[in-house]
Amino acid sequence: MASGQDRTPPVRLRSPRALRLKDIPFEETRPDEPLPPAFRDLWSKDPEAKHAANLYWNRHFVDGTLNSLTHHALKLLPVDAVSRFGAWASALAYARYENRIFAQRIKRNFGALTLGRWQNPDERQTGLKRWWSNIGRSNAEFSVVNRLWRAGRIEVMGAEHIAAVRAAGRLPMFVSVHLATWEAVFVAIHEGLAGPSIGPFQPEPNRFSNRIVHNLRKARNQYLFPPGQRSAYRLRRLLCEGEATLTIFIDEVRDHQVHFPLFGRPAPERGNAVVAVKLANAANGSLLPVHLARLSDARFRLTICPPIPRSDMPYDIAGTIEQLNSVFEPEILARIEEWYMMAELRLPDDFETSAYASQLHRNFADH
Repeated sequence: MASGQDRTPPVRLRSPRALRLKDIPFEETRPDEPLPPAFRDLWSKDPEAKHAANLYWNRHFVDGTLNSLTHHALKLLPVDAVSRFGAWASALAYARYENRIFAQRIKRNFGALTLGRWQNPDERQTGLKRWWSNIGRSNAEFSVVNRLWRAGRIEVMGAEHIAAVRAAGRLPMFVSVHLATWEAVFVAIHEGLAGPSIGPFQPEPNRFSNRIVHNLRKARNQYLFPPGQRSAYRLRRLLCEGEATLTIFIDEVRDHQVHFPLFGRPAPERGNAVVAVKLANAANGSLLPVHLARLSDARFRLTICPPIPRSDMPYDIAGTIEQLNSVFEPEILARIEEWYMMAELRLPDDFETSAYASQLHRNFADH
């Protein structure tokens, strides 16, 4: 584990009314919970009202309660035992959900993005099961994620790039994607490499899951803000005043789609990738791509890549996103079994016959 990193952001002159993290009540990082539908709507003749009530009072309540109990039980176990439990539970999840629409989407995406990588369906099926295993491990490891850095379970490569960015008088702004147990990226940067670090996050649909995540982040005093104008305003002010560094994931779900990596598609015109570039331009920051890899049960390597080059001119948004894609897309394709967002990616119907897919097939064949 890297140590001795300078945790202090570049010194900046503060206005008399500068916003500080300590001025913000931590409870304001909790996402708003939906108003509960009427309990009587469980018997409503309106299909939409009945569906909303069933989701809130039945499905989310049952799943959320079970997940909360499991989460608190796993917190008591050794880290490796938690990871292995997740791998075991993933086999049960695969058997339960194999024929669901989302599971079929995962299977199709997995096959499409590994064209040419394996020569027979059995190898591809084995790879797909590794994906489910990693997801199971990652979900379970949320219970112990705050212990990973302190336990020396995250080794770091490329920490010198943080020092180089600071030496250039710029604010480190870490850009990442959902590989392996991706919450550990937040932990490592905030607690060990360049804290305090702030950023946006996308709430879960289930209110119980949001409570778990909120309490984990509160335990390490890391401010990650839910969507909204107030959050956007605070992020910009805090970064421009050098109060914290930024950590942001740019393969988020928006409009029922994952828009990054590009996979042959045009660069998005909005979303977290665009936000990252705009914040870097506003706060005199340098974008540092970082990604996490699983080494074994609950041991990881965090790689900090060289910063995306910039001169005294602002980053060009579309061009910078293309540069970020050149870093992350090959990494995700090489470790597709660890990419969390497979379930939310919706590839075009003709993806397998596209020019991009043909090139992907040739690239695997060449290697």
